Amino acid sequence: MFQINRQVILEHPRLKFLQDVVPIDEHMDGIEKFINLCYVDEGWNVVQHGRVIALRATDEQRLSSAFKASLYLGKYKDMANTERFLKSMVSAGHSYEPIRGETILFLFIGIGKPVYDHLVTYTVGRPTRIAGGQRANVPWGFELPVEARNEEEYAEELDRIRRVIQLAKTDRVEQMQAARAKLPVGYIMPPFLFEFSEEALIKHVFRQRLFERGAQGATVEVVSDMMECCMQIDPQKWEVLVDYHGPHLQQWEKAMRTLRKESYRLEDICKLLGISLEEALQKDLYSLLLESVGKLPPSMWEKQR
Repeated sequence: MFQINRQVILEHPRLKFLQDVVPIDEHMDGIEKFINLCYVDEGWNVVQHGRVIALRATDEQRLSSAFKASLYLGKYKDMANTERFLKSMVSAGHSYEPIRGETILFLFIGIGKPVYDHLVTYTVGRPTRIAGGQRANVPWGFELPVEARNEEEYAEELDRIRRVIQLAKTDRVEQMQAARAKLPVGYIMPPFLFEFSEEALIKHVFRQRLFERGAQGATVEVVSDMMECCMQIDPQKWEVLVDYHGPHLQQWEKAMRTLRKESYRLEDICKLLGISLEEALQKDLYSLLLESVGKLPPSMWEKQR
């Protein structure tokens, strides 16, 4: 039986839940009950990391992508080889068709509207988006920005959200779809679903929100939860995919451009690192280049911190 780890959600230091006007515990009870009925009892392996729950992965055993990769490569005698796609296609930079149609369905609980907006931009490889619209559903609270320095400055935002709920649900003097115009940007969305193809996750979502520097802090946190869910489902697959698409690629591209532009010699690399030529000869060449000409500048968010 799957149980939601409520502590990591409800006790998150930046989340302010309005449990006095929203029956959050009751809602979580219902969600947990029907996750088990609709997914666990049907044989899906449900996993959670932080505020993200992966409800189903369509190719958890990798047999579907194994069959497709074998057909693609014309290998008909060993079509259940679950490593063929990773070793014969990913490593060779071939088509990602075998996992393009394989998806992972994520449930997000306790997520601020800005993070939702950052995720909803991905339409390629996203077959499902289920979000409780604010015509009837109410926000659950307020998420403090990662960059917030004075928490007390945001107390009034929580009061604004509470007032919107009262207007629409308690006093019934305004329709929710009208009252929602008064909501602050950082309100906590009711739980929502996004489903992504595995190809879209590794090539777009994880790349742009994790591997490339500069994504907003709360979004990085939530997308990191998504990737950790993937790692729990199939560590081997996702370790290989991250190895071929991970953050080191940005460093390698910068190193390549710098080397082409500056025509550096080994002596120049030594000067950049402040080491002798003898020390450089003892180091791994790949690491040497990434630490010097591949070093990335701080992102906008890192500069603010």
